[in-house]
Amino acid sequence: MEAVDIELPPMDNETARSTNSCSGYHEKVLKTLLLLAVFIICALIAVVVYQDLAPCQPKAATSKNNPLPQRFYDENYMRYLAYFPPGSRSNPSYLTKREVLWQADACGTQLNREPSDPLFFTSNQNIPLEPAVTGFMGQFGTYRFLSMFEMMAMFIGEEKHGMWRFQENGFIRVYRDKSSNVGIFPVERKRAIESGLYYVDAEKYTKDDTLLGILKNHYMNVNPALDFDYAFGDDTSIIINTNGRRVEVLNWIDLPIYHEKFTRKYRNHAPIDTPAYFCQVSSDNFPHAKVAWQLITAQEKANKVGPLGIRAGLDIKENFHKIIRFNQFPGATAWANIGQGNPDTDQRPKTLKEMGERNQTVNYQAIDQDKVEIEIYLAERGYSNSSVTYLQFIVVMMDKTDPEAYTYLRPDGYYYDVLVKRNTNAKNINQEPRFNFKISIRGEEEQKRVYSTVVYALSNLNRPKFGLTGGGCPAKGGDIIDYPWGNPGSGFETNYEEVIPVCDAILIDIRFWTNLGDPLDDPAVKIGNSGIGYNSTKIAEYVTQPNFYGRFTDPYNVKNNIQNPDELDFTTDHKMQGPKNHTDENVTFRIDFGKIGTLNKVNFPENIDIAPVSCVAESENKNDYCGP
Repeated sequence: MEAVDIELPPMDNETARSTNSCSGYHEKVLKTLLLLAVFIICALIAVVVYQDLAPCQPKAATSKNNPLPQRFYDENYMRYLAYFPPGSRSNPSYLTKREVLWQADACGTQLNREPSDPLFFTSNQNIPLEPAVTGFMGQFGTYRFLSMFEMMAMFIGEEKHGMWRFQENGFIRVYRDKSSNVGIFPVERKRAIESGLYYVDAEKYTKDDTLLGILKNHYMNVNPALDFDYAFGDDTSIIINTNGRRVEVLNWIDLPIYHEKFTRKYRNHAPIDTPAYFCQVSSDNFPHAKVAWQLITAQEKANKVGPLGIRAGLDIKENFHKIIRFNQFPGATAWANIGQGNPDTDQRPKTLKEMGERNQTVNYQAIDQDKVEIEIYLAERGYSNSSVTYLQFIVVMMDKTDPEAYTYLRPDGYYYDVLVKRNTNAKNINQEPRFNFKISIRGEEEQKRVYSTVVYALSNLNRPKFGLTGGGCPAKGGDIIDYPWGNPGSGFETNYEEVIPVCDAILIDIRFWTNLGDPLDDPAVKIGNSGIGYNSTKIAEYVTQPNFYGRFTDPYNVKNNIQNPDELDFTTDHKMQGPKNHTDENVTFRIDFGKIGTLNKVNFPENIDIAPVSCVAESENKNDYCGP
């Protein structure tokens, strides 16, 4: 068959374009597939390298040979978290600067220093980095968080947290070291106490150096290094003394704060005449907040007590071992139960019969803090002489409309006797227990009566259901001992029994902060010349890449001849520099700050043990990890 030529109609532009593209279609497909294969191979290589080198990628779990914490990124909070897996802290077992400055050189933070650099733990300004620690504690499934960032400590927990009232009685209880073969005989108790008060009133008290020596050397306040097993036990024990005889000695003895054993450091102490409100907010030894608490309390501004706290005895170190004063965040407040207006139902029922016949009516309203002065603390304290301690939340209040309305002083005992001897005005302090009281309420002209509740805590609706004991308000002050059994008090062994707890009459929002560094309004703190190497002079030197900065080019400004009065010309040719045609020569200039820059003083105590610890209450869970 012969070939036949066929004349085709002319193609339009779009058809021509499509036809010409088809001629190279297969070639383009092959190139695309080749590029895709190369991309996949490169991506696989990058993933392998990233897994091994990328600073933001989680590191392998720490080991005995790598004690630094595992790091991982929490997208919810946009920050790094440090976590020590179980057993990873066997050696070394103490805190290092690396572990509380774990943010140093984290990816994307532009520290740009080598770990070998002596200034590795400083900013580019040579400002030393400050610890970043956080922890938590919990009770009854309710959690509170304790943190310190940039020398700001925060304690955040639930709103309307209930408290119990207590008042210190001016005594410190000391306990005999169980390993000692020396002790005070029961008949010597009075003489032993008075031996330490001889310096106050030599005419009234007799000094016995032997008994005073026994008290100083064999009776101690809480001391984890000593062995005490009778914290809630008998008053006396039978021991074998140095002569091999069986003798009965005192296990503990209460000494007034003025006693010589305490080196007269409280001899000028203000009268302890003011109650406080408290609640235990942690479990035994607060395992999840251990490092945060120890670092916070190591700072110079820690362990400072205000005037109301002193009147409540919170500065007595033997009773309150460590303490931090906090401020409330704006919007947080304290609350008082003023009832619903019917005194018959606002008062708590006192018998089982009464509980079955009526409900207690409660009504919590905000305390007027323009009229009521409040000091807030978090303190470490144990019960009796147990080496196990807890974090206790404490509030002290004074209603300025009646400053002495809450005061009380028992007119009896060695503390009262010495106080009156040293301060004749002490006789004028109220000596009648205040079982009921009033307080100023926001929006109310008159003070309102405050009512206690019948419960252990409003947050504990059913303690037995969750394996907890009790549930009722202890109703009296003093040593809580074996609550809820027997006749327990509601607080500590050095509390007045007649200052009753008024359970959950007062609530507070746990939203607190405090500054552990220099005052935030100090004009010299962390200014430009505060960094290491600069903080001995008022002048700091700056280095920059040159350019012509600030020239207006917006058409509106050009048309109206509006020029920038703040133009900066760091160039020799008075031209803007580009990314490829700029000079490599940097420009140096100096700024005179007119003052020497200062830094916060940060204490990095070396004896903070962050070895993993077990939760005491869950010790049967051998694999449980609770710290630091």
